[in-house]
Amino acid sequence: MSNYWEEHRVLIAGGTNGFGLVLAKLLSRSGASVMVIGRSAEGVRDALIHCEAAAHASGYSRNQVQGITADLSQDGEGNRAVAHCLEKFGGCDSFFFCVGQSSRSVTLKLAPQEIRSSFDANLMTAIEITQAVADSVCEAHGHLVFIGSLAGKFVTPAMGNYAIGKSSLAAFAEAIRLETEPRGARVLLVSPGPIHRTPGRESTIASHHRYDAQIAHHGLPDGVGKPGGGVSVRLLDAEKLAHEVLFSCQQHHPELVRPKKAMILAGLIEWFPSWGRKILNRYTSQ
Repeated sequence: MSNYWEEHRVLIAGGTNGFGLVLAKLLSRSGASVMVIGRSAEGVRDALIHCEAAAHASGYSRNQVQGITADLSQDGEGNRAVAHCLEKFGGCDSFFFCVGQSSRSVTLKLAPQEIRSSFDANLMTAIEITQAVADSVCEAHGHLVFIGSLAGKFVTPAMGNYAIGKSSLAAFAEAIRLETEPRGARVLLVSPGPIHRTPGRESTIASHHRYDAQIAHHGLPDGVGKPGGGVSVRLLDAEKLAHEVLFSCQQHHPELVRPKKAMILAGLIEWFPSWGRKILNRYTSQ
């Protein structure tokens, strides 16, 4: 893996926390030149410290680690971030999009603006920056990687709004695939279930309560605030998933779905809609 990514120039949107940071550290350990994008200067600084430490621990003292503060929900910020990457690295070989926003709600009670907010956070943040970076990635025959969610495949109780945003991102990735793969790029859509927010721990205290206001507002059961909306599923190990993402890139896989049984269930729903949905409902009933 290290030989493949060594001196690879990588831009990671959302690379300052969560799974994006796990990917950034792994790529730094693998010898890549990594630029992370985050919304806060403090978050970018902390991410750079972690990435530099990861690079040095693997003996890559000369590879570059860069960062930029940008709000991809604002017009022009995606273009600015890519221009900064091209200036610092002389190009971009691969782009990882790790931005998103989950929620808990009752869709029929949502104001249109709340649905638009999920759409903006999970899809619109990807559009400008992907358009800006695509030419460089195509020229390098690199990778365009979009971190989606199982919510992009399954609509489960209390997570309809999130599913709207992530399913839109999945469709966007397919549209980008059609236009960029003939020009040399490879597109990977990653559809994971809930991921450990902190390595070695199931969740932080903050993550337990992040949906409390939404749950109270919509009169939802407390259990839907848990990872995956309370569905009984083992949380994914972030480090292992990151290795699988990079391996899938190297193998030119079009999609990575984890856990594996979710991929089987998605196939059942596609081919046997009634039967597949009965199985899904059995897993997701509160």
